[in-house]
Amino acid sequence: MFKIPDRVADLFGDHAIQVEFQRALLAASQLQGYEMKYLEDGPFSEIARITYRQLKDFDRTALPEDQRELVAGAKALSHRLITSGYSIHEAAKANESATDDWEELLAFTREKCKGSAQIADNAGWERCYTYILDRAEAALGADRPDEDRDAGYAVLRHLASFHRTDTGFQLRWYIKVPEVS
Repeated sequence: MFKIPDRVADLFGDHAIQVEFQRALLAASQLQGYEMKYLEDGPFSEIARITYRQLKDFDRTALPEDQRELVAGAKALSHRLITSGYSIHEAAKANESATDDWEELLAFTREKCKGSAQIADNAGWERCYTYILDRAEAALGADRPDEDRDAGYAVLRHLASFHRTDTGFQLRWYIKVPEVS
């Protein structure tokens, strides 16, 4: 059987994140019985999709503070993991590769994501951006395969593209990625 590689899992998959998603869904009472099997054994991208789908409209105000933060973080991270997967796919489809300006792109993206994470009502985004940016940076290491470097670069471009009207953004970084429905 043909198996499509899960590039999001390759770069961002982590058992601790998988457990965090499970804990958030349980805290929000948003876990259906059949979904637990996917959360335990399924592909990482599907785990992110289930988490986001169940938490996207969930009102966490009634939860205790620590659970509100857990749910907000899981929602933000699962959302950006999905769109990061889309960016990897779009870049691969267009045969776009990582370039030597990745450190400049990383610095721009870190600065902009840090600022947007501090905006009110952006609960969970700081940790989300830190996690994704750290993993994308690791993927761009000189010792990594071209496939990882290209994927990490695509994710940085994706996050930078939210700030495409800001000073310092380079038009060559823009990548159009669909939003999660």
